Amino acid sequence: MKVAFAVEEDKGLDSQISHRFGRAPFFVIVEIEGDNIKSVNVVENPGAKAAGGAGIKAVQALVDQGVEMVVAGAFGPNATAALDELGIKYFPFHKVSIREALEEIVKNVGQF
Repeated sequence: MKVAFAVEEDKGLDSQISHRFGRAPFFVIVEIEGDNIKSVNVVENPGAKAAGGAGIKAVQALVDQGVEMVVAGAFGPNATAALDELGIKYFPFHKVSIREALEEIVKNVGQF
């Protein structure tokens, strides 16, 4: 399973999850296999500097990466509509590191 975390700055798994989805500068994409981390990649969010449609641009970038779940502090209505339509799960976590959020996700992965 590939999980994308919206972050303000790239500090790998120690990055703090951003309160915003569509305008977060980066996504840290973590591939989880069972309860192990298989890979960690950082991509720039094309929606971060977009004049409009930031959430949709962000969703498209994550679709291109094969992401199945997204984590951010908040999601706008256009982003949630697009994520719902594409079957990508999304969860509001913030004020925690990716590492902390991953513990919760791995522990409950069967419930997602």
